[in-house]
Amino acid sequence: MKKLPRILQIIWMLVAAVSVFEAFSILTSKNPDKTSGYLFIGVALFAFMRYVMLRRKQFNQDKKDGKFD
Repeated sequence: MKKLPRILQIIWMLVAAVSVFEAFSILTSKNPDKTSGYLFIGVALFAFMRYVMLRRKQFNQDKKDGKFD
């Protein structure tokens, strides 16, 4: 269970990367409906924010445990 936070961080980064790729491919296509591209941008931003929040939580926990001394 100690590896679970790191696994979740990797999953969130993968979700963000796939969402950015999909948004880019939708927004650069000739399809006039770009709504799903904007939704993928929103998902990518949310996934990146979750990643940052988990990294910050892990950093604060490591600092509290004294791993940086």
